[in-house]
Amino acid sequence: MRIGADHVRPERRLHGVIAVARTSDPIGASMINGAAPSDPGPEPVRVLRLTMRIAVTMLANGAQTEDVESSIGQLARVFGVDGVQAAVSFSMISISRYTRHDEPPTTLLHLVRDRSTDFTRLAAVSEIVRNIHDGSLDLAAAEAEVERLDSARSSYPQRLRFVAPGLSAAGTTLLFGGDQLEALVTLAIGLLVQPALAALDRSSLPPFFRLGIGAAGSAILVALLVGVGLEISGGLVLTGSLLRFLPGYALVSGFRDLIDGSVVSGTARLAEAILLAAAVAAGTALSLALAGSVGVTLQILTVGNVDWGLGVSVAAALVAVAAYAVQLGVPPGAVGQAAIVGTIGWSLSQTTATRFGLLDVSVATLAATVVIGALGRILARRRGAPAAIWVVPAVLPLLPGLQLVQAMLAETDAARISGLAAAAGTAFVIGTGVALGDILVKVIRGIRDRVVAPAVGKVAEGVEIMVVVPVGRAVDRARHGEVGFAAHAAAAKGPEADEELSPPAE
Repeated sequence: MRIGADHVRPERRLHGVIAVARTSDPIGASMINGAAPSDPGPEPVRVLRLTMRIAVTMLANGAQTEDVESSIGQLARVFGVDGVQAAVSFSMISISRYTRHDEPPTTLLHLVRDRSTDFTRLAAVSEIVRNIHDGSLDLAAAEAEVERLDSARSSYPQRLRFVAPGLSAAGTTLLFGGDQLEALVTLAIGLLVQPALAALDRSSLPPFFRLGIGAAGSAILVALLVGVGLEISGGLVLTGSLLRFLPGYALVSGFRDLIDGSVVSGTARLAEAILLAAAVAAGTALSLALAGSVGVTLQILTVGNVDWGLGVSVAAALVAVAAYAVQLGVPPGAVGQAAIVGTIGWSLSQTTATRFGLLDVSVATLAATVVIGALGRILARRRGAPAAIWVVPAVLPLLPGLQLVQAMLAETDAARISGLAAAAGTAFVIGTGVALGDILVKVIRGIRDRVVAPAVGKVAEGVEIMVVVPVGRAVDRARHGEVGFAAHAAAAKGPEADEELSPPAE
């Protein structure tokens, strides 16, 4: 396909470029077909532009590839635009429309360079898609709603968003067996580094350097507190402080995309996860080396000295997941649900593997993530939003990000390879479990809609024909018979009986 300069019309939206490319050959095509090719008109192009903007917003704010592709097809069908095909990769979306051989195809291409995880915007754009599907929004109204998304603000006040990462880190420290002091120190470190991290996020630095600087700053603060003699487990506090920087979700999303058949997106996400883990490991290693030069030794620990009971552990999991959900911008109505789903999954994993030893750790993790995936899909169906809004925060306690960093910090090549393989295995188990739970819900719903509901309908129809209708007729005949008997008896008794049968005058 040759694209001339006169046929590319850029439209600036969402920090990117939507290029509408329409191939035309007014000389060749018209000579071959005998007439100039028909133009699809302005409405299909408007629909494709709207669809592209919605798809870009979804992909840039944390949606899975499958959800983006599904929304593109859904929007095209609702607006009656046929012949639409879409290709969604890790950082690029392509939408093309081609219906007839005598019609020039229309192709839109968008590079998604800036990606973040903002579930507030993801939920808002999903609501727009749902309202379009329900018929509540026409094309013009949908375009206006998407315009308003550009100026949408977070659902949470600035103070809560400032505190949320530190709260999540403190809750995770308790989950790993830290005491109250260690949890408070983790919270304090999170609050101290938050202004610098916010400034880094506003800068033009690539994520690799932002994560590396953030991890280095957190490790330096932990080393300072240990160096001044504060009685804490420095390794455990370091673990809780680093959790916010770890790319566990990117790793799991990569395997999830591979399972869904999105090979390009899955491979790119896995490469991104390894790169970001290397950034965190590099920043941490630099700070640990500086701390070691002054006699402060730190290492990453995942097991503390306190064995909390089930009640405290559940409360810590709720706080960690809920605060992480706020950090991600999960809508307020879904934060509590995500926290409960995450706590259920984490409790299932811990009770079956760690506390009672009923299952292997990998099997317990698989079972927990299957439950998380199923519950996330059920909630997504009810709310009409992507399942990632519930699943991503819920898998926080199970993410293998620390395994990646430990592997990067290993002293030998064999240990590094072994650690990376273990982290990849854990990520694969989590991705497989979430996908399996999602698929199970879809299969059960399909069986209910295609098999159970028609069968129940047939049974109900048979009961109505064979039981309800005959019984109704018998009742009607009985009623008519009673009326006839009463009238005959009244006629036999004479006028006095008529007076008895007549209702009293008011």
